[in-house]
Amino acid sequence: MKTIHRVLIGCIALVPGLPAAAACPQDSVQVGPSCLDKFEASVWKIAPPLAAAERAAIRKLRAGTVTLADLTAAGAIQLGLAYRDLAAAGCFDTGNGCVDVYAVSIAGVQPAAFITWFQAVAAARNSHKRLPTNAEWQAGALGTPDPGFSPAATEDCNTSSNSGTPDLTGSRANCVSDTGAFDMVGNVWEWVAEWAPGLAACGQWNSWIGLTGDLQCFAGDLTGSVVPGALFRGGAMQNGTTAGVFAVRADDTLIVSPQVGFRAAR
Repeated sequence: MKTIHRVLIGCIALVPGLPAAAACPQDSVQVGPSCLDKFEASVWKIAPPLAAAERAAIRKLRAGTVTLADLTAAGAIQLGLAYRDLAAAGCFDTGNGCVDVYAVSIAGVQPAAFITWFQAVAAARNSHKRLPTNAEWQAGALGTPDPGFSPAATEDCNTSSNSGTPDLTGSRANCVSDTGAFDMVGNVWEWVAEWAPGLAACGQWNSWIGLTGDLQCFAGDLTGSVVPGALFRGGAMQNGTTAGVFAVRADDTLIVSPQVGFRAAR
């Protein structure tokens, strides 16, 4: 019987005949062949003109090595902290205009909320990332504690806070998954890539978002009174026992909520 020898290099097991998984940047964890952000995304605006500090910060955040000090030195402005602050900064609910906002995975900051699916997609894109698929999110979340209504004050996941503000990223020491991702239960719901299943009727997008005439067969009727939905996962700070690694909702892609954010993937 042939013996298979494994050689450990760091944390990567090499099996002869099989390719090694590419190492993920330091801001992310390995989830199968993909890299999932270690922390819920914070969103930062770095606007032109770009001097050396701004260009350096953008390079580092795309490489997964940026720090809060780098962002501060670049004069980056954090968004996703108040209702429609992204739209006020020129990044509209539809994702149009979102050319200088970036999704960042770092510890110790308030994660983005008040962000639509489209704005999240754009911020991830600018950072050379994307939204994770539903399957990637699920695989990355497994093993995260599900404390319900009685978490320890500073240890378990944030599922019972009435403050209206999420905890800083990574501040709950035990709210970590098998893969090493923080806050995948509670704090803020997290958008994933997939949209909700379609309905039989087709209609048009609501005129108030400026997309009059664009066909959509995901929701609503011929009046176009409803817009398509997308999935978000994990639960938020006030969901108690209904938060968890299997918690999922399909909701309006254009919802702007203090309890909905995201994390990105590569």
